[in-house]
Amino acid sequence: MGSSHGKARVIRKSYSEGIHFVPMLERSYELFFDLQDLTGSELIKITGGLTVAKKGSDVLDGIKNSAKTYNCEIEILSPSEMKYRWKIFNPDQDMEGVLDLMGGALFPERIIKANLDISKDHGADLRFNTKIVKWRSTGNGVSLETEKGDIIYGDTLIISSGAWLSTLLEDLNLPLFVERQVLFWFNPIKNSKIFLPENSPNHSWEYEDGRTIYVQPNFGQGVKAAIHHDGYEVHPEKINRNRLNVNEEKKLRSIMNPYIPDLDIDSIDHAVCMYTNTPDREFIIDFHPNYKNVLVISPCSGHGFKFSPVIGEIVFNLIITNKCEFNLNPFSIERLL
Repeated sequence: MGSSHGKARVIRKSYSEGIHFVPMLERSYELFFDLQDLTGSELIKITGGLTVAKKGSDVLDGIKNSAKTYNCEIEILSPSEMKYRWKIFNPDQDMEGVLDLMGGALFPERIIKANLDISKDHGADLRFNTKIVKWRSTGNGVSLETEKGDIIYGDTLIISSGAWLSTLLEDLNLPLFVERQVLFWFNPIKNSKIFLPENSPNHSWEYEDGRTIYVQPNFGQGVKAAIHHDGYEVHPEKINRNRLNVNEEKKLRSIMNPYIPDLDIDSIDHAVCMYTNTPDREFIIDFHPNYKNVLVISPCSGHGFKFSPVIGEIVFNLIITNKCEFNLNPFSIERLL
């Protein structure tokens, strides 16, 4: 009921959001492939990831900068080159494409199941549909109280509750914005084979400065598409997951149509999830300012699932050694207080 679903999620390495993310992404790729080898289930698929925007835009410059800094493999494509390679695309003449050769898809439901199954095999006590109403930290440890009145004790508490983070951290009054995000799936009739993952990359299009749509190939359930960060503020207990607003699909299709004309068709499915955003769209990976045995993780501002294994590893290292090989300064909780 949170944010980590949607049949397929994007992963990419040359990162426009900031070069400080790239070392974490490199480790995340390694861990996803390790998990895939361990389970024998396809969890990650490399298709390439194409970003299209006006030439000289901040998003393209950010990708190029991160690729140059960390030797990520990219190709720079003109509008005519994009049309030649993928005839389903129709970029404007003032646009440019950057293809991240390591871009691809993650399959979140499979990944979550794999992590849960392996953690259970290693002794984890998994409790589902268990609402936490209160937590407490002392010098001797931590305790949780569930809605049913059960008390759970431990040495350290990790709070990674996504849209419910503010509820569990009312004392901090964090400036978080929970955003309703709608995802759509389409079944293209024309050029359907080109929309398959062996023939099409992930692709995102900056249709206005700082505003993008993203589209994923058809992995068997339709072509996924959405407007990135276009939702209104919601409360996680009151979000309407079933009813669409009349203009939500219409708006997406009106943006997609000039660039991907074959997707100007009615959707075959949709889903509603939540982005939990910080003001600067960075993460939170830090200990509670008042309790050094309480570690706060997220919100990931709509781009965190691809980091989930490396964040898990970071959490482990912080809990066990209080050290981390990555620069966590951008993710400090103090910046939000």
